[in-house]
Amino acid sequence: MSRPPRIDGVATSTTGLVGLAPQGPPDQPVLVTSLVDYERVFGGPQPGHDLFLGTELFFNNGGRGAWAVRLGGQGQAALGRGLAALDAIDDLGLLCLPGLAGGPALAAAARYARSRRAFFVAEPAGTKAATTAAVSSIRAADRGHAAVWFPRVELRDPLQPAATTSFGSSAAVAGLLARTDRDRGVWGFPQGALQGLTALAAAIDPHGAALLRRNGVNALRLVPGRGIRSWGARTAGSGQDSGEEWKYVPVRRLALYLEQSIDRGLGWAAFEPNDEPTWTQVRAVVAAFLEETFRYGAFAGRTPEESYFVRCGLETTTQRDIENGLVVIEVGFAPLRPAEFVVFRIRHRWD
Repeated sequence: MSRPPRIDGVATSTTGLVGLAPQGPPDQPVLVTSLVDYERVFGGPQPGHDLFLGTELFFNNGGRGAWAVRLGGQGQAALGRGLAALDAIDDLGLLCLPGLAGGPALAAAARYARSRRAFFVAEPAGTKAATTAAVSSIRAADRGHAAVWFPRVELRDPLQPAATTSFGSSAAVAGLLARTDRDRGVWGFPQGALQGLTALAAAIDPHGAALLRRNGVNALRLVPGRGIRSWGARTAGSGQDSGEEWKYVPVRRLALYLEQSIDRGLGWAAFEPNDEPTWTQVRAVVAAFLEETFRYGAFAGRTPEESYFVRCGLETTTQRDIENGLVVIEVGFAPLRPAEFVVFRIRHRWD
């Protein structure tokens, strides 16, 4: 067998923005790289059409490119079509629904994010109680592929420049995550002040932030002299007694990055025998990818042994797996403390 190709990391900040707009093709993803791009296709701001405001917040906070999808109607069926439109987009890393904060919509988006190995940034509802209730619906759909930040934010009203309007925070946070990916890596906790905002819809003190965190909700806080900032990066499944393994947004997103990069990078293996010589090559190329990721500073350990491991062979793959054309790769990485490994398994199919 010739030397297998190296594994390249997938993109992590490719973002899907799904919502209501006054014009443009329904249920079709359109790549936009600026608000001007967006307006050219979907039109300017209009009451009740929140995709404009979400796109503006995304770009204001560091996003550089997004696939915007205009919903072709209201209700769950329309949302299902809008989400399915993103199937055509490779490397979908982030998803948000600007202006859509209802529990059923959030649950559908969380399920879709899981199916795509993406991460869903959810809209907060108007109150703490409503947001906590919506998070419960996300947990029922998927605990570890979604997060929400509270409260809503205030920004300049594009229809009445002298006034402000209240809006959800998801697109602003998605832009911040995209900026963090670029500046620090997908493993970095989101840092930096949120831009394009005039205020928060409610003030959250440290005690209030702790109470929100117990319910799987992150706080946005106005820090004197430092602006409006994310005060936490927990998944929706991180609340007390949830039993969720993936409690931190950067850890979950790093795992998704590793999973998708490895799975996609092993396409060559489908043309090789499902046996030990091939498994040896799989271990080698996966280890090389993890070594490169380690050198970028993604893991907590000081040495490779403290930072990651890869297993692939008879200890992970059963005879039944082999008969079904599967190989199982087990990967462990230390995201927070040396030698404290988070482990995931990839079931790679031989075609």
